[in-house]
Amino acid sequence: MEIYLLACAWAVYFFVHSFLAANRVKKWVEMTLPKAFRFYRIGYNIIAFSSLLPLLFWSITTPNTALNFPAWSRYPGAFFVAFGLYLLIRAFQAFDGAEFLGLKEEATPKLVQKGMYQYVRHPLYLATIVLIFGLFLCLPTQKMALTLLISYTYIGIGYRLEERKLIAIFGAEYLAYQQRVKALIPYIV
Repeated sequence: MEIYLLACAWAVYFFVHSFLAANRVKKWVEMTLPKAFRFYRIGYNIIAFSSLLPLLFWSITTPNTALNFPAWSRYPGAFFVAFGLYLLIRAFQAFDGAEFLGLKEEATPKLVQKGMYQYVRHPLYLATIVLIFGLFLCLPTQKMALTLLISYTYIGIGYRLEERKLIAIFGAEYLAYQQRVKALIPYIV
């Protein structure tokens, strides 16, 4: 029963994450609460991080059925966790951190095509793919398998939603970028 609750919690998390990131929702908030809109980005980040951490904690620390993986799988798992964290750091280097977190007003949007973004259009999703895979290898349990499955399903949907949003914002510039750079895995996908 607990595994079903965890699956529902992850599904709600990913739905809320995409819902709040949608341009329509942002525009509605901006029109309805114009003075408060300048806090939208920081509010979004607070909601995203404060709900992600308990879900990860629940997936990792609560009693769980272990899957039959060899003990040595934890070594490549640790490598993938470290590599995923490295990719996250590298991906964030393309942004102004204060602006990304909502601590500073957002400037006019510019299509980032430098750093990791010259190799893959969604390096944050790539980092998440690698990181979650590493966590699964380190902790091969039913809950981590579920977390991996739901996360990968969301990434497959989420990056497409993000693509639509970016095409709406950047138009032909983004379409040309799509033709040159793969979405999730450099030179492959």
